[in-house]
Amino acid sequence: MFWMCSFMYDVAIIGAGICGASVAYYLSQKKLKICVIEKETDVSMGTTKANSAIIHAGYDPKPGTIMARLNVRGSAMIKELAPKLSVPYKQIGSLVLAFDERDLDTINLLYNRGIQNGVVGMKILSSRETLEIEPNIRTDVKGSLWAPSAAIISPWELCIAMCEVAAENGCDFLLENEVTKIKSEPSFFEITTTERKLQAKYIVNAAGIYSDRICSMAGSCDFSILPSKGQYYLLDKNQGDIVRHILFQCP
Repeated sequence: MFWMCSFMYDVAIIGAGICGASVAYYLSQKKLKICVIEKETDVSMGTTKANSAIIHAGYDPKPGTIMARLNVRGSAMIKELAPKLSVPYKQIGSLVLAFDERDLDTINLLYNRGIQNGVVGMKILSSRETLEIEPNIRTDVKGSLWAPSAAIISPWELCIAMCEVAAENGCDFLLENEVTKIKSEPSFFEITTTERKLQAKYIVNAAGIYSDRICSMAGSCDFSILPSKGQYYLLDKNQGDIVRHILFQCP
């Protein structure tokens, strides 16, 4: 038996990870009736809870793409937002390390991309300059790309904090509600979950690795997602001074 809402949401956000939380945070500051639909028992239970926690500088995306524009803009926004929400944030900068001539060509390419994308403060460092700021890396390093705007953050705390503000602003959080069907009507969408049916004028698809499924429910979908997992080595906190910055291998 489904519970049917007696009113129309302006916006239904599907997914309560960092993307859905961000949308809810900002939309809840407008005069809108919004909800967040999440299949798990709480927010930040998907990829958001287990990612690298890095705020990238923005030199990697292809210039002119949406990713390039939003990466740089988002990096600056999070720097201002984190202290407002009391979320741990450290701007420690990043290095892309080069160990041969091919790597040196790559970091120069990334540097030029970053310039086009509007990343500020980047520098190409020599071997000596790289070892001066990271003395514990391999001594055969040829150089590096330094991006001072890169940072680290607690992604789950950021997600939770934004959801808390959204809830205080009147956003409804429908947890343990997995979307099973979306019906498109002329002026709204009817969304069926495992627990209820509801209506919304607009849908924001923030379902992460399941966003292709949501897209297909709403109509024709021109993309598919092949999820992959990464692994991390966790060291004891007493090893935290081995490196001082975010370190990347050349792509």
